[in-house]
Amino acid sequence: MIPRLQNRIQKVIIQADTDDQRLSRPVERILYTCSRIYELAVRLRIYLYENGIFKQRSLPCKVISIGNITVGGTGKTPMTQYIANLLKGFGLKVAVLSRGYGGLAQGSGGIVSDGNKILMPPDVSGDEPQLLASGLNGIPVLVGKDRYRAGRQAIESFAPSVLVLDDAFQHLALKRDLNLLLLDSATPFGNGHCLPRGRLREPPEQILRASAFIFTRWTGKNDLTQATSMVRAHAGERPVFKCAHVPESLFLPAREEFLDPCSLKNRRLFAFSGIARNDNFRNTLSDLGADIAGFQEFPDHHRYSSHDLETIWKMARDLNVDNIVTTEKDYINIQTEIPPTPELLVLTISISFGNEAETFANYLKSKLIDGN
Repeated sequence: MIPRLQNRIQKVIIQADTDDQRLSRPVERILYTCSRIYELAVRLRIYLYENGIFKQRSLPCKVISIGNITVGGTGKTPMTQYIANLLKGFGLKVAVLSRGYGGLAQGSGGIVSDGNKILMPPDVSGDEPQLLASGLNGIPVLVGKDRYRAGRQAIESFAPSVLVLDDAFQHLALKRDLNLLLLDSATPFGNGHCLPRGRLREPPEQILRASAFIFTRWTGKNDLTQATSMVRAHAGERPVFKCAHVPESLFLPAREEFLDPCSLKNRRLFAFSGIARNDNFRNTLSDLGADIAGFQEFPDHHRYSSHDLETIWKMARDLNVDNIVTTEKDYINIQTEIPPTPELLVLTISISFGNEAETFANYLKSKLIDGN
């Protein structure tokens, strides 16, 4: 019941954000009123931190935050993985902190991975920390709603020189040395309204807290003129970067093998996903030339039961598909036996800064190593 309600609320927010004309006037008024109340509460919270009424704490190492100003879908987790590996390549000792949304350890905190071995199952850590832990070699991953406490645990256990905070732009309780704000290239600020009338977590002018901006899911076709003007209006000449989300590989769990994502071309598929923006996954498959015979959407962070899989595989067989395909995050959320046929494929995604890669790396070096 709760996942269905969550999915319905998520769809209402996305509809309100992307298609105002489909909202009835009473619904629009209710959402607008709720949005204004939410915005006032957010402004009050920020005011209390800015004026020292709510105290910020600091940690005895460098802290870099990766976050967004809209609800979901900007690629924070793959960006966290990319940056953590980049910092490790600089010779820094890195640890990653995640809130652990949806996991049993979110309140108590704990070590998901020591950098070599995963120590928590997905239902305890949450799906995104588990995804980070599986993709980061030699980099510890910790969870906890209280990032200061999680940071102290990381320092005591692993002595990192830099902590990378996943999804922490709104976590004002902890001071950071670098605040990277991710903006989706397609809809950087949504319709300009806060939740639930739009997808903004806080008013647009709060981007002034960012040290630098990264437009994610860049395709080369996005018109960022208006978004860049808004960034400049609120944040002056702070650095702006662009990156793409690139299909990296197809993992075959049954065989523990990898294929080139291009092998999806003309392959008849049934796809399913439970991520913040399921349409992004579908569009990626279409761009790869896949023949999508069916697609099943679930709420973000959905945990798949045996009944879910039975339903998905039955629909896929009825459509006579070659394969079933899902995302890495969804694969982590499958906690039951996977049917053997049609064979499951898991699409992995990586971050690419293209010809800005060196410039971005140098920016991080200047802030975290050189101290500029």
